Amino acid sequence: MKKWINAVFGGDEEQPVRELNHARDLQVGDIVKFRYLPQSDLSNQQFEVNSINTYDFEDRNLTEFVLKGNQPELIFMTVDETGDEPFLALSKKISRDVVEKLFNLDEFALLFDDESNNTLQPISEPESLEGWTGKAYIQEIFSEGGYFFKGDYRSQSIPQNENEGDRFDYYLAIDNTREFVVEAEVYDGGETDVLITVRRPLRDIEELWPKANG
Repeated sequence: MKKWINAVFGGDEEQPVRELNHARDLQVGDIVKFRYLPQSDLSNQQFEVNSINTYDFEDRNLTEFVLKGNQPELIFMTVDETGDEPFLALSKKISRDVVEKLFNLDEFALLFDDESNNTLQPISEPESLEGWTGKAYIQEIFSEGGYFFKGDYRSQSIPQNENEGDRFDYYLAIDNTREFVVEAEVYDGGETDVLITVRRPLRDIEELWPKANG
């Protein structure tokens, strides 16, 4: 009867409920809840996907989910499935002031100078980064080129016109547990984003809720 009424009067039929079973399939408005984690600002907390962006490297593309929780600070999450064991990369962008508290700036600057295996050791752990830092980092990636695109390109081709993206050089140092990472993105013009990242297994997501389910 409902279908007959809809056909006659132009009513909308019920849409199928969207299922969400994997973090790679998140959309804007979806909700992520983490299990207990050593990082108190993530532990047992839930976040909404605020926006989605794309990183384009020569050998891989990564989808960035920008997560908004109860605090003003955003969390940047990627689901890395390029290796044998997929993992979550959860990142916080830190200001120059925080970089100065975390590292000796002369040592930090060496990450951008040459391709040697520079070692970077934190001199303190600011309260805002409690649980986010390793004991020491060894440089693993030096000046890898990439492009940053605002928007979600999982279901469409990345623009061939490079002017539509922002080019950057990428640097990475990682600790010996492979869990704690320091990343830097240096964009044309000199603007630099420094990220403190923790790598966590996919099982650290306790629940996913699609927006359509409320």
